[in-house]
Amino acid sequence: MKRKVLAVLLLTFLFTGVFGMLSRDMTPANAEMTWKRVDFISGIVTAYELNVRKGPSTKYQIIGTLKKNQWVNVLAEIDGWYVIFEPNTGLVGCVSSKYLQPPHKVNQTPDTGTSTPKATATPTPTPVPSSVTLSKDEQELLDLINAERAKAGLAALKADPELMEVARLKAKDMVENNYFSHQSPKYGSPFDMMRQFGISFKSAGENIAGNSTEEGAVKAWMNSEGHRKNILNGNFNYTGIGIYQSPKYGKIFVQMFIGR
Repeated sequence: MKRKVLAVLLLTFLFTGVFGMLSRDMTPANAEMTWKRVDFISGIVTAYELNVRKGPSTKYQIIGTLKKNQWVNVLAEIDGWYVIFEPNTGLVGCVSSKYLQPPHKVNQTPDTGTSTPKATATPTPTPVPSSVTLSKDEQELLDLINAERAKAGLAALKADPELMEVARLKAKDMVENNYFSHQSPKYGSPFDMMRQFGISFKSAGENIAGNSTEEGAVKAWMNSEGHRKNILNGNFNYTGIGIYQSPKYGKIFVQMFIGR
């Protein structure tokens, strides 16, 4: 419960900070702006270099820059601009929505239009290739994820040996370097990290969570629009799971998804 309260307070602080920045620079002529919620929590920069401004217009001062493929948290949309939070630096500001996309729209091939398979029984446990050895916790998380996919009539995800190692490394990196973000200070974005370790894909995504149980992590993901889209993405067919003990959260969960 304390963590939930802290999360709400953090978001309240961030939103208040953005409103404060905007109000100092706004004139009455620009006072009416439309503040919208977004249905995804992370965005990926698609421009080579993207300016972060104090408000939702090029008239506002530049307060920072983001690089291509960098991941940031997206808080809201104002008149075609996203309010973002960069967790590694604490930067809060506005960027043009033209150059920031949700992960499920980046590095994906168009939908082929194939029909969705009918729902099947919950996989217990999910079969994995003989070359992959999953821990008890990893197997439990995979079974829970595939149970959700089965409810939606989707095929089960298969554990990929190489992607498993990358996800485990990412979870360990998050705990040891004390950050909670898709963007790793060491490896870059999840896409960058996958490519560094020779992972090939047509589409890709990543979910992260801090929770004390596998069931709690999956429940939190399914209650979040952006995370749920990754879990129920029919283009994904392979996954990698990393779970690492965390003094702050109990456990850090990293699930990487790819489509081939």
